[in-house]
Amino acid sequence: MPSRLTALLLAAVFAVTARAEGQQPSQPKLLVRDALLFTMAPDQRKPFIGYFTIAPDGTILTVAPGNPPATLHAQQTLDAHGHWIIPGFISAHSHLWQAAFRGLAADSTLTGWLTAVYNDSGNKSRPEDLYWFTLDGALDHLQHGITAVFSFDYGGDSVCSPVPADIAHTCNGYTFRAEMDSGIRFVHGYDVGKATAPGIAPAYTAAQARIPLKAFLDYAQQASTKANTQQYLSTMISGYAAFSNTESQAYLDKALMQEFHLHNQSHYLEPPESAQEEQAKFHWFTDSGLLGPDLIFGHFIHTTPEILAATGKAGAAMSWNPLSNGRLASGVPDIPAYLKADIRVGMGVDGEASADLADPFENMRTGLYAIRDKYESATIMSPYDVLRLHTMGSADVLNIAGKVGSLEPGKLADFLVIDPTRFGPVSDPYASLVFVTSEPDLDGVYVGGTLRVDHGHLNNQNISKVDTEVNQRVARIRAKQ
Repeated sequence: MPSRLTALLLAAVFAVTARAEGQQPSQPKLLVRDALLFTMAPDQRKPFIGYFTIAPDGTILTVAPGNPPATLHAQQTLDAHGHWIIPGFISAHSHLWQAAFRGLAADSTLTGWLTAVYNDSGNKSRPEDLYWFTLDGALDHLQHGITAVFSFDYGGDSVCSPVPADIAHTCNGYTFRAEMDSGIRFVHGYDVGKATAPGIAPAYTAAQARIPLKAFLDYAQQASTKANTQQYLSTMISGYAAFSNTESQAYLDKALMQEFHLHNQSHYLEPPESAQEEQAKFHWFTDSGLLGPDLIFGHFIHTTPEILAATGKAGAAMSWNPLSNGRLASGVPDIPAYLKADIRVGMGVDGEASADLADPFENMRTGLYAIRDKYESATIMSPYDVLRLHTMGSADVLNIAGKVGSLEPGKLADFLVIDPTRFGPVSDPYASLVFVTSEPDLDGVYVGGTLRVDHGHLNNQNISKVDTEVNQRVARIRAKQ
């Protein structure tokens, strides 16, 4: 974290450079002052009262303790009056479109839940339905303080195939537009389709799968460039190897990852009833070359010491989803053991149909309590640890740590303003953040220095229209059941 002197020197260098290039130095877009800052920067664990400035492009210019210099002026100033500011949360594992289907299969484990959400609901949707469902989920994430998300976008064959020539009217096109229109930052999860075993059915090959994937990647890049925003962070393959009946799926995923330089997040080892079957498929990940720094395992609960050792050695990662794991009785991953094995860990709120509440504060509490119960120890994991996993941990897992996850110069200015009034006397600020805070304590949710959610109210969004569209479309789907 730069000192005030360093901040002034940086500003002076910027001004001199601008004059040398014949430009006028840009005035900061926003000055935030008198805030208790939890930067989550690696070298700054202790929160401090200070200020930070944001450039017109939405990146952080300076972060410093104390009061800003009198000569520092910005287009707008936010006086936090001592309120707390933390980086926006990052969900490393979400299904945004599932926001339309909360409460389904309340007494089911994963298998019964999948039938209710996909066969009885998702597969009866239309591609344009997914726009409204995804927009609903993204806005719900923002309202709860999640400013960046990886979303497994819908890829059900009955809804999304065949692929029309106009990418904008595919499932991926509709969900991508919803993600853009919401104002959230996102990694788009792309379902490449299912490979089938030779001799059982015609194999879906990488040569076939690359055509719609290439078309979507071109479309997404063009749409993002036209919008002139930094919301679209990347596309990642939504891996299907563990759910496949053939190792061909792993090779298909790997071929596309190599050609298009993509990462992959694969659901793996989630439900207890299929643990042995999925453990037996682990060699598919190693034999195909999937296991490596570009792979994230989603859920990753029912592991073995051998799987953990190989995963850590390969530099792979996992996303931890405490709320949905508890809701579906999937089990508790041994996070301290994973970290000890050098596995990178991020946290996700999963989908609103499996977690029902996209609240990262509740997600942190649930995860921390589960780990402490598992170890019967109150020191095995701290509030700071889970806050780090839901910010910088998730950013690292998604390969976006250079852009988001902490409040540092050069990063995107995604942050939350928290009113600590309800906390009373504070003994440990991190304990209050994790044990006490909930969505009503959020004064503001900022993305790139722009206020997206003001005291729970979404700015520049017609939430009544979104609710109406979602309700009508879900009613139509349920009428078919």
